[in-house]
Amino acid sequence: MEFIKKLDEVVAKILRVIVVLCVALIALILMFRVLIRFTPINISLSWTDEIVEWSMAYMIFLTSALIMRDGEHFRVDLLQEKFKGTTFVRILNVFIALVTAAFFTVFLYYAWDLFAKAQAPTIILRAPRQVPYASILIGGFLIFIYSIRDIVVSVKLLLRGEDQDKKEEESRG
Repeated sequence: MEFIKKLDEVVAKILRVIVVLCVALIALILMFRVLIRFTPINISLSWTDEIVEWSMAYMIFLTSALIMRDGEHFRVDLLQEKFKGTTFVRILNVFIALVTAAFFTVFLYYAWDLFAKAQAPTIILRAPRQVPYASILIGGFLIFIYSIRDIVVSVKLLLRGEDQDKKEEESRG
């Protein structure tokens, strides 16, 4: 179990670095494109559109995985707050985790289909279209793994009769 926690921390650090690099790359390219407009230099920068697009895709999907990992995603918790501390909430959390895992199972199926069918090269850089589409697979796979983790945690909490809030406070403190 300790190995999995260490692996999770390493993966999270790598994802954070990649996301920061994507943001920096987007900012640098866009700043360069704006600055070049004010010079007499006449060069084609159409290739930067694809780089920005790819960086955005990786930034979005990898950040989504990090958000899922940390449980910081948007959620409507009206029922959890109204029935706090009850078995109903623990069952509801298991159900939500199961639905999330089911959704990302379907998501991964179609992401893989899209990735496998993407044979044409990109328009400008002529790179394999699978390069940007891999962001969907990687992010979706990580979110799926974290949803499986959430199922296990939710079931354990249900069986023990513990609340999610107490467990989150203990893990943060």
